[in-house]
Amino acid sequence: MAALLNPEKANNNDNITSENDIAGLGSRSKSGLKLDKQGLPLIPQPSDHPDDPLNFSRWFKVYIAVLVSGLAFMAQLGSALINPAFRQMAKDLHVTVEQASYSTTVFILFGGVLSMFIVPFANVYGRRICYIIFIIIAVAGAFISAAAPTYGGVITGRVFNGIGGSVPLGIGAATICDLFSQGERGLYMGFYTLAVTNGPHIAPIAGGYIAEKLGWRWCFWIPGIIQAAMWFVLLFTLPETLYSRKDYSTLERKTYTQKLLFHGKVLERKVHPRDFLGSLRMARYAAVLLPSIWYMTANTYGSALYAVTSSQLAATVFHFDLEQTGLFMGVPLSIGCVIGEATAGWVSDAILNAYAKRHNGYRKPEVRLYLIPLTTLLAVGTATYGYCIQTRKHWIDASVCMAISGLGTQVGTTMVYTYATDSYKPQSGEIGAVINLFKSIFAFNIGFYALPFGMKAGFDVAFSTLAAINLVLLLPLVLLVWKGEEIREWQGTPQDHADI
Repeated sequence: MAALLNPEKANNNDNITSENDIAGLGSRSKSGLKLDKQGLPLIPQPSDHPDDPLNFSRWFKVYIAVLVSGLAFMAQLGSALINPAFRQMAKDLHVTVEQASYSTTVFILFGGVLSMFIVPFANVYGRRICYIIFIIIAVAGAFISAAAPTYGGVITGRVFNGIGGSVPLGIGAATICDLFSQGERGLYMGFYTLAVTNGPHIAPIAGGYIAEKLGWRWCFWIPGIIQAAMWFVLLFTLPETLYSRKDYSTLERKTYTQKLLFHGKVLERKVHPRDFLGSLRMARYAAVLLPSIWYMTANTYGSALYAVTSSQLAATVFHFDLEQTGLFMGVPLSIGCVIGEATAGWVSDAILNAYAKRHNGYRKPEVRLYLIPLTTLLAVGTATYGYCIQTRKHWIDASVCMAISGLGTQVGTTMVYTYATDSYKPQSGEIGAVINLFKSIFAFNIGFYALPFGMKAGFDVAFSTLAAINLVLLLPLVLLVWKGEEIREWQGTPQDHADI
């Protein structure tokens, strides 16, 4: 922390030999610190080694970020593509619509829990091998669900689909942190979080048409086929991004082919049984716990809520057919999220860098929380959407409310991921797993109470209550704006990943 507060005291052993050694480097400070194009210290400081992911060329880092974001997008798309076709699926498999919806909630549950157990391997054996193994599991799960003749078979396939999808959802944020320094991370983390958030929103747009024209089983076949194609792409193009910053001078430079081969451990450490629940220890840090708690309500009440209720409400309130239902479920939220990200990631970086210029290069993570006012739009949109449903307003009114909710959700998603990973970058893998776990377990339950609550209390009252919960849980984040740095210093910093 002292080195960050005063960059002139930072370790000088990472001096570069040429200004061209680091992609995007602007200059060096007199103390030997590597600077970005704005003249601010790069955090973390790249090593001298060309295999350091921070030293990859700009286009290659952007490509990796796009590929990882695409994997996360397809995991989320595959989870929700079936949502508009619950009625069709239920009829064919002789189950209730509620039971059909479990095909989505089961994916959410396993996609959240399994990432906690994958991170210890990803922190020792690397990110690449985890992507290779688990994406193919996701593909197998999709194909099992598509071909299964029984409801039990479909659910079994969805379990494996969720297990495979847990990797890009759990360690995707860590991969972004491996590639980009703090001052530019918000932009690329925003791309990643937009993919994570918008996957379930784009899904029903396509899912309605697919189910109507091809049948509901193709809602499993199509994402499985796309994921299989992406698996071949990552097999030949995704390098290892986990990198040891300890004794890097002794590492031999690898060829491109060598970077794609599995060489065993990336970091020389053991995987202990306690490590498989080790991600949970990050939940004791306020900079991780409080944002994760708020985000689990943001994702659930700003995204999942519409996924599990809109199919029923679109049919009963607006009398939409399957294709119209898919458009209603997906278009407003997608537009809202895109607008939200346009005011989130890069804006967060700009604010952070402006702060650093005034404070001797110190990028204070709490500056990321200055986006909080925009996140309140989530509650506004959710509450007014419930009012539109209860009073039978025009579907356009309800759609606008959904878009407003999506805007707040996306801003909040980018804000939470960037703030938490900025606070404890070496633990970004565990942080991503914690955020994903909280999100998934909380969202898993929404299908059990959202519609019953709305039908009993009225959708205006029910959705306003859920929105109020989200607003109340935003208050601790407001506190972190002023006291977050003091709390982080009081709690200390984990030292187990000092070599990352």
